[in-house]
Amino acid sequence: MNNLKNLKLELKKKTDKNPEKYYPTSVLENLGFNRSTCKKCKTKYWSVEKRTTCGEPECNDGYSFINNSPTKSKLSYIETWKKYSKHMKKLGYTPIKRYPVVARWRDDTWFTQASIYCFQPYVVSGQVKPPANPLVMSQPSLRFNDIDNVGITGRHYSTHFHLGQHAFVSKEEYDQEKYLSDIISWIKDGAKIPLEEVQFHEDQWGGGGNLGTSLEYFSNGLELGNQVYMKYKITPGGYKDLPINILDMGSGQERYPWLTSGNPISYELTMPDSINYLYKQSGIKPKKSLWKKFVPLSGKLNIDEVDDIEKTWSNISKRIGYTKEELKNEIYPVSSIYGIADHFRTLLFSSTDGALPSNSGGGYNLRSIFRRSMDLSNKHGINFDYKKLLELQSNYLKPQYPELKKNLKTVFKILESEETKYKNNIKNTKKLLNKIVIEKLTTSKMIELYDSKGVSPEQIEEIAKTQNKKINIPADFYTKVSEKHEKTMKVSVTEDDESEIKVEPT
Repeated sequence: MNNLKNLKLELKKKTDKNPEKYYPTSVLENLGFNRSTCKKCKTKYWSVEKRTTCGEPECNDGYSFINNSPTKSKLSYIETWKKYSKHMKKLGYTPIKRYPVVARWRDDTWFTQASIYCFQPYVVSGQVKPPANPLVMSQPSLRFNDIDNVGITGRHYSTHFHLGQHAFVSKEEYDQEKYLSDIISWIKDGAKIPLEEVQFHEDQWGGGGNLGTSLEYFSNGLELGNQVYMKYKITPGGYKDLPINILDMGSGQERYPWLTSGNPISYELTMPDSINYLYKQSGIKPKKSLWKKFVPLSGKLNIDEVDDIEKTWSNISKRIGYTKEELKNEIYPVSSIYGIADHFRTLLFSSTDGALPSNSGGGYNLRSIFRRSMDLSNKHGINFDYKKLLELQSNYLKPQYPELKKNLKTVFKILESEETKYKNNIKNTKKLLNKIVIEKLTTSKMIELYDSKGVSPEQIEEIAKTQNKKINIPADFYTKVSEKHEKTMKVSVTEDDESEIKVEPT
């Protein structure tokens, strides 16, 4: 059986030789783009200005837009969706409302992880008509495979907002040239980003049983989006043509305010009221002179793409004049504020849409981020009222997602129950850890304790300090836990969770 990686490599061999057959290269050529090969990662990319690297942060030496925005036109977070939907509507796309973040129509995933998930498998297979065609949307998308990066890299969130651009048509109607021209129109005329500041990468994308070629687009080291030309269905024998062709473009709503402002801290732009509240409650604020130096390099700390994360921390520390420990001591308390705000925003959406934290299925991820938030709060002295935080978030997002405000009482009930369980767990954890030889805990044993007893790495660190012991917690701990629990099952709620809380219908 062919796996996805091999299928993408097989497709890549074809696209490398004949890009014009798979990509709308004529659109790029007419706009002055030229095809090159990145000297570092060997990716095939297109750019107007002559350059030697593709624009990925790892190849670009980080983000180059910090305090140096490529555009004079700034976009706020909510304004980004308003402008995008208005611009694309003029080009013939119908804006639609979001889908639930709990993907109940699928049996291979718990949560909606991208806007295309809303249409897989039934619309993509041609069995069901889309709500509009073509369409655009802003879809909250939940991902838990890299929460260790949240608050550190600036571009990682557990809930991303995908600005989708989608079409579902016959092969004869499929118009890649128009689709790319339309998104370039948004970049240039909507977001006001000069095309000289943009690079398009040739790539291959697969997910949800489908496969296609794609053009990722970057500016100053930041990926803005990925336009996928989905034409294939993955089968045990390889891939074959879909009955219809699909346009699947996903762009990060949070990326545009970050790029256009040049602000080092993206979280201040996407959750401004929440972040200001947590700054005030904790007395913790970022040292802006440090973050201006740190953030351009922070993209290199993506745990998914770094072989030795501690070595990377050391390299970054040296470049900005800190020791590794000094830098971590400055960054981690502040990044914890961003993590808490992000995690509770995710819980706001998931609870609104009917998912409950639990010990199994997708509920496991929700329980994990709730407890991680509370542990980070305790560790760094971030005293906050999560109900107040959720109110601030629902108010800020009301122009785009008014349903969040309407369902706050339900969300409160769900999290009150979860808070009680967390407090009970803390008492049991302390008793358990006092019986364990802390310094002998391995990563696998810590994960086992987390899974079986709910013992978090933050709690282990706290007990270790009281015992004057040193324990090394892996930087990708929560990523490892999430990977262990990735299974093709739907969101499930255990009986004990259902019996302990009554939820009003939404």
